[in-house]
Amino acid sequence: MQNSGVLDTNSAYLYLLLCRDFRDTCLVACQNEAVVGFVSGYRMPRDPSVLFVWQIGVAGEVKRRGVASALLRELVSRCGQGELTAIEATIASTNTASRLLFESLARSLDLPITDHPHDGFSVADFPCSEHESSEHEAEPRIRIGPFVRCSPGE
Repeated sequence: MQNSGVLDTNSAYLYLLLCRDFRDTCLVACQNEAVVGFVSGYRMPRDPSVLFVWQIGVAGEVKRRGVASALLRELVSRCGQGELTAIEATIASTNTASRLLFESLARSLDLPITDHPHDGFSVADFPCSEHESSEHEAEPRIRIGPFVRCSPGE
């Protein structure tokens, strides 16, 4: 999603792989046959009841119109709230829009959101390449949940 203006640019090949291999946890939003939003995630290999949201972005022309929120809510719905124990993501401290998006999701689900600042990625985890002008920010982990599971008959 180069036209989001804020996401790390990945190759078209990577997006094709994500949509093929993680089709149950990747969604696009379209407007007039153009992709204007994208969310990608996956179920954690060590605990498939946790949904990790890797990237979410929307095109500049549809920002602040609820596209990101709708994508995220639809992703959670498709993953089956009854099957999830938590949603996780890593968010840089300066990424206010993403933080507000996940806080809004937590409120709408009536779930707590907690910060795990030492269980994300530090600046040292991101290698600088010749294409990057500066170091990547640290991305601490956030967690929404736990989802309350009802017993049969409740």
